[in-house]
Amino acid sequence: MSAVSTAAILFAVPAYAQDSSTENNLLEMEEIVVSSSRIKKSGFEAPTPVTVLGGDDLAARGATNVADIVNELPGFTGTITPTATVLNSRGSATNVLDLRGLGGNRNLVLVNGRRHVPTDEFGVVDINVVPTLAVSRIEVVTGGASAAWGSDAISGVIDIRYDDQLEGLKAEAQYGISDEGDNENYRVSLAFGANVAEGRGHVLIAADYNESKGLPDARGREWSREHWGIIANPDDTGPNDGIAANMFAPDVKLFIASPNGVTLPDGTALGNLEFMPGGTAVSRQLGDVIGGVFMTGGSGAYFGDQTALAIPLERKNIMAAFNYEVAEGLNFYFEGNAGQSASEGALIDSFIFGETIKSGNPYLPDSVQAEMDASGTDSISLYRTNSEFGAITSVSKTQNLRFVAGFDGEFSNGWTWDVYYQYGRVDFSNQQTNNMIPGNLSLAADVVTDPVTGEAVCASALSGQNPNCVPINLFGVGSPSAAAIDYVTGTSISDTKLRQDVVAATVNGDLFEGWTGPISTAFGVEYRKESLKREVDDVSEQAGFLITNAQPLEGEYNVKEGFGEVLVPLLNTDTGQSLSFNGAVRYTDYSTSGTVLTWKTGLTFDPIEELRLRGTISRDIRAPSIGEVFLKTLLLFENIENPFTGNVDFTKILNTGNSDLQEERALTKTFGVVYSPNWLEGLRLSVDWYDIGISDAIQSISSSAIVQGCFEGDDAFCDLVAFEPDNTIASVTNRLLNLGTYDVRGLDFEAQYQTVLNNGATLGVKLLGSYVYDKNIAPDGANEENYAGDVGAENIFGLPKWKARGNVAYQTEKYGLFANVRYVGAGKYNVLWGPEQLSDEDNNISAQVYVDLSAQYQLREWIEVYAGVNNVLDNDPPVAPLDFISPQVTNPVHYDVVGRSFYFGVRTQF
Repeated sequence: MSAVSTAAILFAVPAYAQDSSTENNLLEMEEIVVSSSRIKKSGFEAPTPVTVLGGDDLAARGATNVADIVNELPGFTGTITPTATVLNSRGSATNVLDLRGLGGNRNLVLVNGRRHVPTDEFGVVDINVVPTLAVSRIEVVTGGASAAWGSDAISGVIDIRYDDQLEGLKAEAQYGISDEGDNENYRVSLAFGANVAEGRGHVLIAADYNESKGLPDARGREWSREHWGIIANPDDTGPNDGIAANMFAPDVKLFIASPNGVTLPDGTALGNLEFMPGGTAVSRQLGDVIGGVFMTGGSGAYFGDQTALAIPLERKNIMAAFNYEVAEGLNFYFEGNAGQSASEGALIDSFIFGETIKSGNPYLPDSVQAEMDASGTDSISLYRTNSEFGAITSVSKTQNLRFVAGFDGEFSNGWTWDVYYQYGRVDFSNQQTNNMIPGNLSLAADVVTDPVTGEAVCASALSGQNPNCVPINLFGVGSPSAAAIDYVTGTSISDTKLRQDVVAATVNGDLFEGWTGPISTAFGVEYRKESLKREVDDVSEQAGFLITNAQPLEGEYNVKEGFGEVLVPLLNTDTGQSLSFNGAVRYTDYSTSGTVLTWKTGLTFDPIEELRLRGTISRDIRAPSIGEVFLKTLLLFENIENPFTGNVDFTKILNTGNSDLQEERALTKTFGVVYSPNWLEGLRLSVDWYDIGISDAIQSISSSAIVQGCFEGDDAFCDLVAFEPDNTIASVTNRLLNLGTYDVRGLDFEAQYQTVLNNGATLGVKLLGSYVYDKNIAPDGANEENYAGDVGAENIFGLPKWKARGNVAYQTEKYGLFANVRYVGAGKYNVLWGPEQLSDEDNNISAQVYVDLSAQYQLREWIEVYAGVNNVLDNDPPVAPLDFISPQVTNPVHYDVVGRSFYFGVRTQF
């Protein structure tokens, strides 16, 4: 119970907790491997900023997942979470950590200092497979660390550390529910640790079970049922008229389709019809405002109603760790874990945008057929959303297996060493149920009357070309038969297997005595091999489904690395000042992209006892992933404007991976100040500046942009375009290229104070803040835009300029109180828009403040009850609609879509 009462005070234990001399240090130990460094050294604090979350910080917040608490840190963006992946057909309900908003594949996830096996083809790690109760702390390196840890550590490193000191049994059971009576969640966790063999060994076993019922559809919240959206402004008269071209509006529906089926207005008697159940057609009621594909009011479709607000998720994890002193100076260790996460989230109803219905179709209403005969019309185009088919639903399961076995020890001269083998495997299966097959739909919609039986049949079945075709009636809700629905829908399937093998060795110690102290070093070698194979169903391979169509993928790479790091004290602390240099270098040889050298240099300087200055500069990389290199070519077709001829060409588009990709390169700079005044014990203040500049970022651009680039004389783009002799575009190869640039600059703030009050209670205050003033992105390497302060969902690169997290904790011997405040700063719906695109009233999104409260009470020495309320004020998210075929009212990446929720539980320890 003291774990909660004490560590909750520190919330996020600061980097200075790495100093073993610090009073009241919760992580006190003789030596600790800090995630920003490979060097083991008592009292050594690396110059790269590190924030440490105690495992009990999860307990103070009632977090059921490591990602829940890490994503509260201001430097992180919840880009991929169960609430932010509701329109992600393959990655639904995954939890990926995204530091600096640069993508989950540009920060490296470690477990106990070792790289975790990726859970998809792009190299990201789904945190759902990491057990929660076994975690003792989470170290976040908020700066480049590729020289220490290798590829992907561009924006930083997240190192999840298990509790290898646990003695006894601890257990937790927790239940949660929202204020609306939904989003129920359950968690049961156990962990057991014990010393064995008279203290020569230690064993740790832990298991987690967590289930969240989620919010299965968007109608679960009143603010979502208002159906706010962004549509074209009908009052706009053109550029520079002072009237915004777009506007926010409630009751936004899909104009181009309805569940009954419609024709679009065309000025004829066959235009603007709606087909009602029972075989009748009426004049369609149009909305008050029609803009683009949407309108307000009228007869249309609320296309986003089927989309989940929070995807239901079930997680199971188990882990075991064992270490044993085989002999003096020789230790064996083993670590293994298995995890499974499963989710099922509705995406959208399938849709038909312009299906040809021929004259003579027996399902056509009589009045429509008569008008077609009278006007000599051969066909009409039907627009429909298919509510009867059932929403296309993403069903995913991830299974993870990982184990490590190794030896470590100490030589007689005090040097330490470590050698290990790690095996990791992930099996990821994904299905989209109720996925429409447009080719079958076209066959089923081409209906004629069998001259022999008088029954409605497919024309292709009557001719004998497709005897299995089932005719479909698309006129009016409820008209399609079950047999027809079965024929035009199916389940798209992909099964992916990833494997990782790692062998590594590290040596650590003092080289020799320098002029102010020992010169310390760490160096080692590492070999890693990763492979992936994905199999898909036949229809997907032929791009035959309405959405997703995952493609087969198979590839592997290996990497050989050698690394070294040095710590050189430059000033003697006896003088009242200290100065030390920390440098690292890593040589890497990838079988795919070749060799690269990464490095880091840093200084820490204490001019006085109370003040520390720290700074680093580093070269960091991200190597291309298997998915980016080995993606199989997918053939599609697209109408491309041909600037060479002025025509529009119907062109083959070859979407493919790129075996010539090189690594992304980043130059990362940090500078910080840490102030711990003697005049107020327990106070610590810090501010750190960072600049992460990425070149050769792996990006794709549109096929039209490739053609335009060739027209403007860029030979690299012309290599991707094939022409016919008459300059007609025959094909465009659209593959990933090293052409993007990213540059992110900002400041991180931290303030902490803790004290013991006169009554013996402990009071702690903690504030973490982040200010991003530049996020300059140029996907094509040329046209750079600053997305700092963009909080809408239009631009995938946006993030708030200001974010903060503050805590206050009060702890007595029997009970504790905890308050948490989360702040998301004001921003723009779209930073690229001015008043001509969107009014200031709509474009300015207000700041959001979320308040969370919790308390715990110790009933007995061995049992504690706790409870909490998240989003106490029940804040609705701001209106920041997504302009997509399935619109969303707000941006769930930044804002809470659940509302007020409660949890309570019991924890015990023996």
